[in-house]
Order: sequence, then C-alpha cells, then structure tokens
Amino acid sequence: MMRLGSRRMKVVGALVALGLTLVSFLANSVQTVQDQRKAANMMSKMKTVCVGRFLIDIPAHAPFNIGRGFVSGYDISTSVHETDEEFSARLRQFEAEVSTARNENGRPSLESSKVLSLEAGRGKVFVFNRRRARTVKDDRIVSIEDVSVRGMLRFPGLSITASAEGMDFASGAELARLLGRIRPLATEEIPAESGFCLDHAIVRDPYPDPEGESVVMFAGFPDHPDVNIVLSTMAGTAPAPGLLARNAAAAEREPLFMRLAFTNLRERPRTINGLPGEELLLRIRETNFTTGYDFQWEMAGKEDDFLAPLLTLELGAGTNPVSGGKPVQSSLSEEVLLELWERMSSSIRIRPSASAKLAQSAPSPVALGTSTLAGEICPETGWWQCGDGGDGVGVLGGERQFLKKGQRMPQALLLPPATLWQRLRGMQPSYETRNPTLWTLADKRSSARIPPPAGLANALPGMDGGVVPAAATPGASIEAPIGSVAKTGAACPASGWWRCQDSHALDGTRWFAAGSVLPAATFRAQVHGRGAGHPELIHRRSAWQLVRLAESGSEAHGSSAGSGSPGLRASGSS
Repeated sequence: MMRLGSRRMKVVGALVALGLTLVSFLANSVQTVQDQRKAANMMSKMKTVCVGRFLIDIPAHAPFNIGRGFVSGYDISTSVHETDEEFSARLRQFEAEVSTARNENGRPSLESSKVLSLEAGRGKVFVFNRRRARTVKDDRIVSIEDVSVRGMLRFPGLSITASAEGMDFASGAELARLLGRIRPLATEEIPAESGFCLDHAIVRDPYPDPEGESVVMFAGFPDHPDVNIVLSTMAGTAPAPGLLARNAAAAEREPLFMRLAFTNLRERPRTINGLPGEELLLRIRETNFTTGYDFQWEMAGKEDDFLAPLLTLELGAGTNPVSGGKPVQSSLSEEVLLELWERMSSSIRIRPSASAKLAQSAPSPVALGTSTLAGEICPETGWWQCGDGGDGVGVLGGERQFLKKGQRMPQALLLPPATLWQRLRGMQPSYETRNPTLWTLADKRSSARIPPPAGLANALPGMDGGVVPAAATPGASIEAPIGSVAKTGAACPASGWWRCQDSHALDGTRWFAAGSVLPAATFRAQVHGRGAGHPELIHRRSAWQLVRLAESGSEAHGSSAGSGSPGLRASGSS
C-alpha cells in the first residue's frame, strides 16, 4: 500500500509540474503577444524633433521638452507659457531692480540698456553689475573689470531670455546681435536654414563661437513614468576616454558581486548615419529584486568642429519617478525596449540645411530682421532701424535710415533734448554711446528718400599767409592726387570736387577752391517729441575726399569757395 501511494504521489507531482509548465508557457506566450502589441502601438507613429544641429525620431505620443541652451557664451531659455503682459511686467521689474541697485564700487549697477526692435520681436539688452576680477595674461595675474548682461526678447507667443556673467563691456552689443539671429519655430517645425535649434526657436547661422553651443532634450511616456529618453549635444569638448573605455574602467573598480548585477546585452562600436560612436546596452538586477535597463550611444566630439559635438543618446527603464525613490521594475519588457531603442537610435542624423548647400554657389538673401553693428559692412540696401535713441533722445538722420550694401554701418549720433540755454543759443547737444550701434533691417528699397535742398555751411577764405590763396577760378591749385582727404578747418589743397566722407551729410559732393578753409558738414536734425527748440540744421566736423580735379573755369558752376548748393550730389558721388 505504501509503494502504491508513493507511485501515485509521483504521478500527481509530475502532473502538477506539467500543469505549471503549461501555465507558465501560456503566460509567457500571452506576455509576448502583449509586448508585441505594445511595441506596435508605441511605434506605429513617430515624430521628428530638432535638437541643436541634429534630428531624431521618437514616438509621436511621447511628450518632450528641450532645456536651457548655451549659445556663443550665453545661457538662453525660451517660454511659450508667458503672455505679452507678463513679459512686459517682468522686463519692467528687472529694469527697475538694476536701475536702483549698486555695484561693488557703490555706483549705479546699470551700465547701459539697448532697445531691441526686430521684424517681429521687441525687447531690451542690459549691461550691469560691474565687478573687479583677476585673470592671467602673458603669465602674469592682471586685474580687470567685467559685467553681467541680460537680453529679454518677446515674439508673438514666445519669450527669449539670454544672460551671462563675467563678460567684457562689448558683450551687450554682441548679445544684441545674437538675439537678432533668433527666429521663432512653429510647433514641431523642422527649419530649413542652417542654425542651432532650441525649444521653439532657432539661432540662425552665422554667429560667433558656435563651438560652445549645447542643449539637451528630455522625453518620456505618461503611461510609463519609469522610462526616460535623453539626447544631449555639446560642442567644443576636449578629447576624453570613450563610452566603452569608461565602462571597462568602472567594472574593474567594482567588487565581484556588483559586476554580477550588470549584464552587457550589447557592447560595440556603432556608426549611425555616418556618425561614428559606441553603444552600450545594460540589464541591471537591483538589490530590491527589480530589473532595470540603461541603453547608451555616444559619439566623441571634436573640439574644433561644431558639426561633430559630444552627442549622447540614453534610454533608461526602471527609474523611480519619485526623486530619491528606490528602483522599480521596468514597465516595458526587454524586447519592447530593444525595438524602441533601434527605432530611435538609428534615426539620429545631422539636420540637412538648404541654405548651407546653396551658400557656396550663391549668397543667401538677407532677411528682414537681420542685425548688424556699427563698423561692419552693410549686407543689404534698405532702411535700417537704429537700436539707440528713444525716451526723448533722437538720432541724427532719424531712427530709420537708408543704407547701401557695401558701406560701413555708422555709429549713431544721438540728440538729447536741448536745455533752455542751448535753445536760446540755437545749439543742439549730441553724443555717441560707448557700445557699437545695433542696426536692424526693417525695409528693403532700391533708392533713398532724398531730403529737399538746404543751405550748407560755406567754406571760408584762407586765413594763413602760407597757404595757397583762394582764387575765383579753379586754375589756382597745388598738386594733390585723386583720393586725397582733408578735414574740416584745413586749407583745401587743390581746386576741384570734394565729397563729404559722412554719408548722412547733406553736402554730398561740392566744389572748393585751393586754399579755402574746408567747412563743417551739414546735417538735418530730426524733430522728435516736443523738440520745437531743436534747430533744423546742425553742423559737425567731417572729412572731405578729392574725387575730381578742376580742369577749366566752366566746371566750377559758380566757383566761389563757399558754394551753398549740394552741387553734384547725385552725379558726383559715384
């Protein structure tokens, strides 16, 4: 009886084991089918995201955000959640704070502020908080002074804030120029022009120091909070050990029981769409008996090539969404994670740029809103908006001026309101800012608006006995080559046609006799606000360039040394 009972127990045990095996098999089959459906649903539709200078495809239902960027030495953040009123209030509050604050020297913190006026954006750039610092120059420690800068720019539906500390005093103009290169992007827009993508915006090429740009994208799934996707790009990084070398070095330092917790699913060099990199896929058995995953691909950057930055893609699963919490079991199976990884990682590529391809064959047209600093070459003929002036301060020639392609952008001469004493004397005060004037292309035209003729400052007869006397005919002159330059107050070295070097002057090209004292240039002062006391014309020292020598008395057109007519303004200035 005992033998029979023992035999029955063995049969029952075998049947139970067989049943458990069948149940496990069926459960695994069901789980596999569910995972396949989950993967199919998750990756049935993908969307493309622009991150820096690269593109990546992620599941369409995965929300993402792009963090604060770093471009040309400035931290740049964007926001689509702020209203126009909230932006204006924030700008006024910051301006009030820096206007009343004191720097470490006990002086007003605000050094300067510049109004930004772009095609569709408005804002300001502030230079503030002058500080003493030390740096190394020629193997010596020298004392310097630096400042902080902040730019605040508002487009319809988008706010841009850029800031930096420890900058030189010219950084305000540099930041204004950089902000002039920003264009808003529509939702999920993939821009065609060359540049660096931030969140809802692109910094269009060219701009200074692209080797220092960086940005990070974060993505995840609402129904899988333990799964995280990170893509980061950082240009200008120094050479360092690669992903596989760092993993091997870390494994050697760990004790044996720690090594057993990590399983290398994949460990290899991997080139993706021409981008050479290394791939490491890990399965991690945690001490609380959960299983997580850490998938990485990394391209080592080249320090001097912004198209080859340190580029890293990470996919993690099993991370507790509660900060500081213990690891959790991965909500996605290993098969789904591997398939998701393949779809995303294989899609990383450099964003194609139409403008970059056409740059070598033909120059790109200059878009409205393009900004240029004083002293640089004007890139496009048209009407340019001056960034200086405002708040009762006018600009000589107007805040919007006509400039021709190829000429040098001028430094704005600013006209503050005249005092009562200055009005009585008929004087107009003027000054120039320390920073280069920012000009923004506001309108393209083929010709300038020519003001009506006005009385010009006359040349004076020579006062010194040693100079060549002014003559009634252009024959009395001394040797002077074409292109000679003489300044206001100097004796004219040769009879002929002289062009005023200041393009905003009313003088244009005028005839002067040898020996006469060259006059100041004449400008029309813009009337602004209630500036009824401002004179219509003002005079300012300038320089004159000889463009044509006199050949006969018939060419002088009334050859008195102080001709008050613009003369050959149109024909002689070519």
